[in-house]
Amino acid sequence: MGVYIFTPEDLVRYGSATEEELEVLKNAILSKKDILVVGSSRSGKTKLVEALMHYIPDNWKVAVITAYGEFKPFKPNIVVIDTQFDSQPLERRTSDVISRIKALDPDYVVIDTIHTIDVSRVFRELIDDYAFIVTSLALTSDIKDEVRHWLRISGETFDKFDIVVELRRDFRTGRKSINRIYEVKNGELRLVI
Repeated sequence: MGVYIFTPEDLVRYGSATEEELEVLKNAILSKKDILVVGSSRSGKTKLVEALMHYIPDNWKVAVITAYGEFKPFKPNIVVIDTQFDSQPLERRTSDVISRIKALDPDYVVIDTIHTIDVSRVFRELIDDYAFIVTSLALTSDIKDEVRHWLRISGETFDKFDIVVELRRDFRTGRKSINRIYEVKNGELRLVI
């Protein structure tokens, strides 16, 4: 039995997103905006990213940085760079990932919550050259501080993101959905939807 990859239509059908929210995200992707997806553990970050990947045109290259086979290349234009803890130092693993991204020269780089490379270094070196979709934990309502903590990025790097998607998980029902979508403007999160 294969792994099912959620589509945008699935998210609407299950009440995880509205058509209006997905339209905002589709337009952001087609404009190659930098998107940050945040939420608690098991809030649906990876499933949302998988669904959003359906909006990326087939002639765009996508590099997905993940660990331990967490992300499946379900379209031919997706190249997975799987990194994991091994005997190599963190800096060498990170350098390898940066080199592989540059060699691929993708239209989008997806980083799906990993701690096996220095994500802050990847951003410092590449965020001005490539569009990113990134997931991060956010366990409190202070999204900017949470992301800075979990991804170990500066406030200046955070401010380079264009869109922040905040997910929520109802622990009573298990329902996962988009809570809010923000634009990042002048270092502030401004509610879009």
